[in-house]
Amino acid sequence: MTGADIDSPTEITDTIEQPDRGPLGEAVFDFKRWFLLDANRWLVVGLLGAGTFLLTIAVGTFGPVSAQRFLAQGISPASALVELMKTVVSVVTIVLSINQLVLSPELGPVSDQRSRLEDTMELRRQSEGLLDDTVSPLSPGQYLDDLVSALRERATSLPDTIDGDADLRSDVKEFARDFDAEARSVNDDLEDAKFGDFEAVAAVMNLDTSGKIRQLRLIRKEYSEQLDDDEREALVEMINAIELFVTARGYLKTTYIRTEFINFSRALLYIGLPSLLIALYATQIYDPGVFPGTTLAVENRLWFVSGAITISLLPFVTLTSYISRLATVSQSTLFIGPFVAGSEKHEED
Repeated sequence: MTGADIDSPTEITDTIEQPDRGPLGEAVFDFKRWFLLDANRWLVVGLLGAGTFLLTIAVGTFGPVSAQRFLAQGISPASALVELMKTVVSVVTIVLSINQLVLSPELGPVSDQRSRLEDTMELRRQSEGLLDDTVSPLSPGQYLDDLVSALRERATSLPDTIDGDADLRSDVKEFARDFDAEARSVNDDLEDAKFGDFEAVAAVMNLDTSGKIRQLRLIRKEYSEQLDDDEREALVEMINAIELFVTARGYLKTTYIRTEFINFSRALLYIGLPSLLIALYATQIYDPGVFPGTTLAVENRLWFVSGAITISLLPFVTLTSYISRLATVSQSTLFIGPFVAGSEKHEED
């Protein structure tokens, strides 16, 4: 996302607080979007872990007390690590419980499974009417790509179905031009994206469907006296097609969130046990007299304590990394229909 994009809100970026205009504000917004959405989650884990390690080193070296007092007086690092061990166990248990709650629809009785299947098949049948295909694609990424392409074709042909004065034709052409530009960008992003990865979800979320539905409804209302039945029906069909895409996108976004919770739970299990073991071993090894000497002007025992604390906190860092993205994606589509979390910005535009 470039700095210029800050003036073009989409449903996925509306939930990120818009900074003041200017180079600094745009840079802050770009960083917040990168951190919350675009960055690889393991990269964020690494950066937060490195920041924790360096901050502990800095506090121990340049803090208000000497490294000697930091490591040997007050609450000892060994005692602090024991408390961290207890907290890690609690966090892992709570997160896995939440994960089971998120996945609970998968464990329903046969009647629930049948209902879910019928809803999914009905969505496919409606989509095939829009796609002009006998059978819609099996791949979720290809399915979304084909839906966006079909919407583009319908939007670009919409001005040909509308007669009327210059203002009406101009508004419809503007809608078609804006929709084609956004949808073309989505198609480009979906070309190499694999569903299950965030890139595919981010691509389809960047299509501002709420704004487009509102734009068409405004055209219908403002020019209601000029529109004949065929023109009015063409606008309604376009709105219905966008609403169908919103439904399909919401369903697949929910599937992505469940997939991401599974990945998050698996990552937490991978990190939780080593963190607990290292914290346990560190409490047994550490003593104010061990690791004498310095390295790079920092006491060796401070290196050891900083490393042990950082590894013990990795489950929290992983939690922060994954939940920050999941919360942002979820908030972006809390509303069903032409509502967005950052509606004030949309109203200004």
